[in-house]
Parts: sequence; C-alpha cells; structure tokens
Amino acid sequence: MFGKYARFAVCLGIATAITACHQNEAPDPIGSAIHEDVPVALNTTRTLVVKLTGNATDVAAANVKYAGGNGSRSGNIVTFANAASNGTVNVTGTGLINQSFPVDFGERSTIVVDVNIVKASINIVTQAAAETGTNVDNDTNNQTTTGVTGKLNLATNGSVPDYSAAGTKRDYSLVVYTPAVAPVSSVESGKTYDLTPYAVDCQPEGAKFEPAAHIELTVPGVSAIGKNGILFRHAETNEDAQGTNVKEGDIVEGNLPHFSPWGIIVSAQCTGITESSDVIASGALVAGANEVTYGEKCGFEIVSGVTKGTVLETWLKLLYGATVTAVNKTTSINATGAGSYNISQKVFITSFKAGNVSFQVKTFGEPTCTVTYSGTDVPETKPTTPTVPTHSGGSND
Repeated sequence: MFGKYARFAVCLGIATAITACHQNEAPDPIGSAIHEDVPVALNTTRTLVVKLTGNATDVAAANVKYAGGNGSRSGNIVTFANAASNGTVNVTGTGLINQSFPVDFGERSTIVVDVNIVKASINIVTQAAAETGTNVDNDTNNQTTTGVTGKLNLATNGSVPDYSAAGTKRDYSLVVYTPAVAPVSSVESGKTYDLTPYAVDCQPEGAKFEPAAHIELTVPGVSAIGKNGILFRHAETNEDAQGTNVKEGDIVEGNLPHFSPWGIIVSAQCTGITESSDVIASGALVAGANEVTYGEKCGFEIVSGVTKGTVLETWLKLLYGATVTAVNKTTSINATGAGSYNISQKVFITSFKAGNVSFQVKTFGEPTCTVTYSGTDVPETKPTTPTVPTHSGGSND
C-alpha cells in the first residue's frame, strides 16, 4: 500500500512540478491524496422499537409509553425516535395486566424489544370450588398467546388455605405471562444467564397454603432441557418452589407455599462466540452533505438447536430483545470531494448450553462506517438534527 502511494506521489509530484514552473508556485501533492477505509462516526439519534405480540384485540388495547412520552405507532409496532438515553417503558390497557421495565441505551443507538401482551384471566374459580379440588387453569386466550398451559389443584396435596394476608379476596385464577425486559448490552463467553421466559400469577394474591399447593405447567421444550437447566422460583426472591421437577410431556411441576408471581427460569451458559462482519450499506459520495440511510439489524436469528415456539426461543427474546429486525437509520457524511462509503455490522455466532440442549444464534453489533476518499480532508459524519421533544423522553408524536 505504501509503495502504491509512493509511486502515485512521485508521478503526481513530477506533473505538478512542471505546472508549478510555469506558474511559479510550489507543488502540492497532498491536494490529491487518497484515503482508503478511513473510519468515520455514525452519529444518529437513538431509536427504541417496541413490538407487541399476542391476541390482536389485546394488542390493539395496549398503550405504550417510554420515559413518559408517546411513540409513533404502526399496527403492533411502536417506534420512539429521538429516544431518551434511559427511561421506563410502560404498557397499560383496559383489562390488561400492566407491565413496565427500564431501558438504558448505554453505547447502543437502537434497541428492539418484544412485549407479549397479557390479559387478566376470565376463567374464575370460586373459593368453594377450588377448595374442593376443582382445577384452576389459565384461560384459552392465555394458553394460545403464550403456548403454555397451567393447572393448579389444591386437592393434590390436601392444601389448606390461609387468607389472612389476602384481604377479602377469595376467588381463584391463574395467568401465565412473559415478563418484559430490555435486552442485555452484550453477551460474554463463559457467563451463565438465568432468564424467566414464563411467570405464573396466581390469585388470590397473598393466600398461603399448608401443605404447599401443587401446580403443573406445560411448557414446550422443557423436557429436552431437563431439570438441570430449569428453575422454578419466586419472581422477586431466590425462594424455590417446593418439589420442583421436569417430567416427560414438557411439564414443570412444583408446590407453591403462597400466591405471588413465580417464574419458570431457563439457566443457560454462553460457551463460545465467533465474530465476522457484513456490509449492510454502501454507495458513492459527492462533494458536500450526503444523507445516508441504512438498515441496522437488531435481535437474533436461530442458527441451530432451537425450535420456534419453544421456551428457548422466548428465552432468546429476553436476552436479545426480539427476532432479527432491520431498523431504518439516517446519518450525514460531509465530503469535500468525491468518494465512497461502506457501513458494516459485526456478526456474532454465539453458542449456548441449557441443561441437555446446545444451541447457536446469530446476532449483530453496532454499525460502523468507513470511506474511501480523494482530497485534502477526510470526510466526517455530523449528527442528524433531531426534533427535540418537550417531555422527558420518547418522540413528540
């Protein structure tokens, strides 16, 4: 490369020197210098995308805010342009179970999150019926939207309820849901990730049982993982459900000493990461401001070992936010002459092991840009001018 530049400079110097003799000026070989693969910053505004999944009617009833602001909605996708660097996502709606979770962009420019909409159960079992052994099941809508079937029965263990901490509530119900969380900023080889693809909310909240009440959840994919990769724990403490077991037929069973949210947790270790790079956009540059658009890939693609609709796919959504999604981004490259640009993203193939199952996924890093350019100055990007919201976050739509 040095030799090429040297030969170019020699030839350029001779030609320029001849001209300079006529003009009585010193040669300026730097004026036509060539800059190859020079990194330039991609300064873009932050974008948060919330993808709502579940029953279409429930999704339509959901209201999403981030950092107190509204986003731009198209169907089941809510986009927050010019998003605040950190804040809380709140998902609410009539008849829905409210969900909220914090978001911190850190060094990221784009985050995509899949949120499964949860509706309160319409399958209500009276106190008398539950205490005499009637099953308490999640309703059909909940089974369809989560893929999980839950069944609680007080007669299995002869459980005697204590309602002293439940107030006047006596009716029984059961709802399965995926606790919404923001994706992690990075994944490390050798680290174990304990995430909760499904939690179960049993009512009446606060009720206690002696002996503990028996519950069974049919969760696609848990039998393949096995007991070593599955935990059944209280959502806010490290208390384990009593007698936790994973049986054939994709059944997780346990005994709950009290009613409050309990989580089915998958424990998976990252066993290795390989890295490559893909060009996601390229083009020519002209002198002046060049507005450049590109699609930034976020989320994950299944490579091997994971069947769609199973607990591991849901686990991956918690870790990486959502299945792979391209988000349109814009930046401006200011050039003083002609050139070209390439925008790339790192591509990671990451391996995991959960219990008896090994699996791999493809994920993507932050975009980077390089330019090839002829001229005295190297081009640089400047941030796009955002529409600054008047509230504390989100867009001003």
